[in-house]
Amino acid sequence: MAAKGNHRLLQQPRFPLEVWEYIFELATHVPCTLVPELYEKSDRIDDQRSALQAALATKRSLVLVCKRWQYMTMRYLYRIVLVRTGLDLLALDRTFRNYATGNGGCVGTRSPGQWTRRLDITLDLRNECEDLDRCVKHLTYVIKSLPKLEIVSFTVAESLGPEPGSVIMPFRALDALRSSANSLRILHWSGSDFFPQVHQLEELLRDLPNLRVLRCYQLVWANGIIPSSILSSLTTLAVSGWVGRLYHPGEGGLHDACVSLREFIYYEGGPGQLPQEFPIHYGKYLTVVKWYLSFTWHHKELDLLLKSSLNLDRLTISLYSLDTSVDSRLRTLSFPCVSYLGVKLEVLTFEELFRFLTHLRNTVPTLRVFQLVNPPIVARLMGPSKFSTELIVKNLNENPFRVEDDEGNLLSDRLLGRSDTDRYAGATSYGG
Repeated sequence: MAAKGNHRLLQQPRFPLEVWEYIFELATHVPCTLVPELYEKSDRIDDQRSALQAALATKRSLVLVCKRWQYMTMRYLYRIVLVRTGLDLLALDRTFRNYATGNGGCVGTRSPGQWTRRLDITLDLRNECEDLDRCVKHLTYVIKSLPKLEIVSFTVAESLGPEPGSVIMPFRALDALRSSANSLRILHWSGSDFFPQVHQLEELLRDLPNLRVLRCYQLVWANGIIPSSILSSLTTLAVSGWVGRLYHPGEGGLHDACVSLREFIYYEGGPGQLPQEFPIHYGKYLTVVKWYLSFTWHHKELDLLLKSSLNLDRLTISLYSLDTSVDSRLRTLSFPCVSYLGVKLEVLTFEELFRFLTHLRNTVPTLRVFQLVNPPIVARLMGPSKFSTELIVKNLNENPFRVEDDEGNLLSDRLLGRSDTDRYAGATSYGG
């Protein structure tokens, strides 16, 4: 009897399920990778993969702890699905088929595909071990098994065929996206290969009533109008090029009520140039522009877009340098009255940065945030400098606007080894 009593004392207390879920969430969470937070960071999707891969390793470790944890962590394991190889696709295909026939690993539960909100495809089909037809077959079934997808991203290695763009995404894989037509919010393609035919893409977009963000290699452009059925819900459009389609009827007029577009992102590498009609028709709607084209011959296109975007509030641009003698565009580029300016650079020194910040103080009185958006540039600034840290911090903090690093912290705090989070924690800690 006593032994039984001691046994009861040694039993571990059972935590409520909500406590375990909170712990799992903290252990596996990666910021700004799901909607709605990802809406404003959609141009960072390709940069999130390493963090997501690390989180996936943690999730797999949690699943293996015990049978009970396998049940509890299922939704976290499958919330974001990463596919890097054909073997990944094969494993997912088998898993979902097993659950469909009642033979899943967790008996009595529905398919884990119900938990998936984001699907990232990063196949390298140049690998001889990957068979395109087999991958497409498995991919089609996997997509159809994820009925609540909100984010789908395709980043397939380029030059699969004799030239970029020669491998077209098969219709059956594209058509599978209609299985989650009502839930899809972000649709993202990087690169020119494994991109659908433009007319098939346009037809799909008409069937996605809640799509908010679209990034694609090229977009149909006819008679100066993007079909209003695409723009009725779309708030962010990111393209690398434009395709004029002969005999496409286009649309005769543009109605303000059907345009939700607010953010435009332009990447390098696509066919054609920004049509002059685009800023004329849509510039007045834009509040955010991200211009990731660094070649000088695109300067006139950018200038026209900025002049047409009268409501612009946030601007991000790519430049080679902040030195006008190195990057000639800075001699004529007139920055609009925005509250946020981000720059993506190839080279930067503190001397160039200080001169540019002085220029902004005198020309952009509305500016509240200036940000260096690419991590390598910020990392180089953290290295040895001929200026003292005190002098650099003084020059940065004398501006009437924030000067931020790539993570959104004050650059001066980064130099001092602090972050905004650290400063907030210090200010609110007990006894502080």
